Amino acid sequence: MASGSFPTLTVQRSTEQLEIFELNSARITIGSDPACDIVDDTGTLAPRHAELLAGGGDYLISDCGAPDGCFVNGAILENSRVLRHDDVIQLGKMILVYHLPVSGGNTIARAARFDAGSFRELAGKLERNIAQVFKGKPEVIRNLLVCLLAEGHLLLEDAPGVGKSMLAQALARSIFSCYRRIQFTPDMMPSDVTGMNIYDSGSGKFRFMPGPIFGNVILADEINRTTPRTQSSLLECMAEGAVTIDGVRRILPRPFFVIATQNPEDYHGTYPLPEPQLDRFMMRLSIGYPDADAELEILSGSKNGNLLNTISGVVGSNDVVCAQSLVRKIEVSDAIKSYIIAIAGATREHQALVNGCSPRATLALMRACQSLAACEERDYVTPEDVRRLYQVVLAHRLTLKLRWKAQWKSVANVLDDIVSGIKLPNEGR
Repeated sequence: MASGSFPTLTVQRSTEQLEIFELNSARITIGSDPACDIVDDTGTLAPRHAELLAGGGDYLISDCGAPDGCFVNGAILENSRVLRHDDVIQLGKMILVYHLPVSGGNTIARAARFDAGSFRELAGKLERNIAQVFKGKPEVIRNLLVCLLAEGHLLLEDAPGVGKSMLAQALARSIFSCYRRIQFTPDMMPSDVTGMNIYDSGSGKFRFMPGPIFGNVILADEINRTTPRTQSSLLECMAEGAVTIDGVRRILPRPFFVIATQNPEDYHGTYPLPEPQLDRFMMRLSIGYPDADAELEILSGSKNGNLLNTISGVVGSNDVVCAQSLVRKIEVSDAIKSYIIAIAGATREHQALVNGCSPRATLALMRACQSLAACEERDYVTPEDVRRLYQVVLAHRLTLKLRWKAQWKSVANVLDDIVSGIKLPNEGR
């Protein structure tokens, strides 16, 4: 995808032939006629098959009456329609993908100085857009945004088919950014994630080929189906936002947000994530099955195709970076910090836990609480923010001792007991 200020089309004439075409004029024609702007060499298009017209900052695609017609996202184009970010156009054997600039069209940050009002607008737009395709789980969407705006990374653990990948793709489509998906398998190598240096015989030099980690929103799908060696390739990326390959450190673009999905440990062919890897994730969420009403909405909305095709970008990637910087300014009192430290200290001393929370965990909980406060239009953190987030931020970092499992059942129960026993003085005031 080009990084300029104009929309682009990725033109795929065959699996080996890709071309980036910049849309910098008011009318773009596509067909087999040599006078067209994008000329077909597959022999499957009419002389003038389709055209794109600029208007109001967008491009409209129109069918020029070709016998084979035009298809957008798998649906036949009956009238002109506005193209959205990542729309897929099929004309005969030619496939075109429409991209808006990574920075996004009419972004909030360009319109005015980014402030609390801009933050509320951004969070609201993202929440509403994702809710159009991810039904019945508003608290999951809110926690996803809290994690993104707190500059964390998210681990989604649940059974297959409940919408883990859908949630990640809905967020990626909602932001004008570079989205990458990594499907982890047992035979993957670390270089398949980070990239590698290859020898270019033409220049006689080594050339760096970036891996899929070089993006803004990264879906690490089924991360626990690959080996610990490949899982560890994400450690530096997630902790420092950088990749070191052959001694050269390369900085990853911002925003940089990893959403990893994993199947439960008792599923066949899984490799449990090591503790250092788990500690890099700010949150772990479980989606669960939708209720009957939400599932009815899913079925009704999907009858005409993939729900993801109905949404597009609503905020720019620069806006997300601005919002992340604003989160750091949310006030956290010494009493709240002491409250978080007291919870972490109790986990380190609890007889049922193998290990306690690290300082990285307390910092993650504080940053998540700042993000939640900003999403709820407050410039300060409350004890209730801590109580709403301690489970999703801390539970995956702790391990229950085997001999205590019969009594406590889960780490979540231990955390509930710890938090219920810590009282804040003068909280009612």
